[in-house]
Amino acid sequence: MKHLYTVLCALFITTSAMAQLPDGSVAPDFTATDIDGVEWNLYELLDAGTTVIIDFYATWCGPCWSYRATGALDDVWEQLGPDGTGEVMIFTMESDDTTTAADLAGTGSATTGDWITGTPFPMFDDCGNIFDLYENTYYPTIYTICPNHILTESGQADAAGHIAVATAASCAAASEPTDAAVLSYTGETVACAGSPTAISVELMNMGTEPLTACTIELVYNGATELSYNWTGNLDTYGVTDIQVGSHEFSSATSFEVRAVAGGDANATNNAVMSAVELATPSTSLIYVHILTDGWGEETSWSITDGGGTEYASVSEGTYANQTAYEEYVSVPANGCYFFTIGDSYGDGLYGEQWGSTNGFCNVASVNADLTYSSWLYAYDGDYNFEQENAAADVNTVVNVEGLQAETSFAVYPNPVSDVAFLELNMGQAADVNMTVLNLLGQTVMTENLGNVAAGQRRVELNFTNLQSGVYLVSLDMGASTQTLRVTVK
Repeated sequence: MKHLYTVLCALFITTSAMAQLPDGSVAPDFTATDIDGVEWNLYELLDAGTTVIIDFYATWCGPCWSYRATGALDDVWEQLGPDGTGEVMIFTMESDDTTTAADLAGTGSATTGDWITGTPFPMFDDCGNIFDLYENTYYPTIYTICPNHILTESGQADAAGHIAVATAASCAAASEPTDAAVLSYTGETVACAGSPTAISVELMNMGTEPLTACTIELVYNGATELSYNWTGNLDTYGVTDIQVGSHEFSSATSFEVRAVAGGDANATNNAVMSAVELATPSTSLIYVHILTDGWGEETSWSITDGGGTEYASVSEGTYANQTAYEEYVSVPANGCYFFTIGDSYGDGLYGEQWGSTNGFCNVASVNADLTYSSWLYAYDGDYNFEQENAAADVNTVVNVEGLQAETSFAVYPNPVSDVAFLELNMGQAADVNMTVLNLLGQTVMTENLGNVAAGQRRVELNFTNLQSGVYLVSLDMGASTQTLRVTVK
């Protein structure tokens, strides 16, 4: 859905702020045939030591045409292309498959001009599959891919900017026989006191010879705290994820994970920094307050214990757009619990970048009188994420039976077409029974929801079999019986 919206706002988007592959990612391989019938394979070029610049664009895209007119890539081609130093290949890829060959030639109805005439480097059409392979979300998206298969979004830079990325020492082809490179830290970054933290890294062989062994070390406070001897067979530019082991941290700290291999003369790429945060002291009553952005259906969250038992969750597709939700979750005992929030598109609640409004998510532990005890997680909607985590170290159990809260419920959306959600706010635990009546007083639907604990709970309701009209939803919640009008359309 946002990809379609991008068509409307592409004129205003020129920086890397979306959900496409981040800098440092391994570029996906592809084979494509240009408009002159020549077939190209990305990895063949990279493995030959050539850096590849890819310009993903659309014929109707104004900023794409304006950037093309600067001639920046032409200048790079002249200096570093096959007739220059031979270090760089440039691909220009039209990535909206609904456009035509006439659009590419500048004579169609969805074009800003003639894209073919004067273009010196290979041009491709109908590259929507490759655009999606790279998880792109807007035009133009311009990557520089180094011989080690690692990409950087070089964007709409001038020629000097592109040349600087392409000729940087970090973009050089493998030259040393042995060169173990740590690309990224992939382990846990949130942990509980007294519990082990899983440590893992993504390792690449940047050497010209196969990498068969290296030692991965966890280092912090000047000491090596964990060491793992890896063996295998990794070809040049091959990548593997290595589970190093686990370590129990006594406090929040930054740390380094590094690869040590015999004969490795390149020390510039063998380590990465990361950090671990320890769980925040907490009560057993956790308050979750979320305001969705313009794409609420992408948001999900859960609260689990260290063993994976789930105590509360909201799945993708549940939330409405630009709507506030509050929920109290009671966990049963002292211990460590994890809050996880996800966004299926990968842009968090950062709606502002799409012309919507930003959302937020605040999570806190609260006391029996609902006053705050500690903050567990705070996000104000100003950056992208696909998933984030926080941990609560519960050391005080709150008696939720004693909470002075009113029992109430709501149904949303209202009107409803097929599926709605019943939002229960229970002042105390009670058996809950639901009855749905039409305006003639006839019972058309019943459901026993069982014993519902105190706090807020959400139940999915299926109204698919009900005809359009107004209904009365009545809930018997122990000492309280309440009725609400719901319109089905």
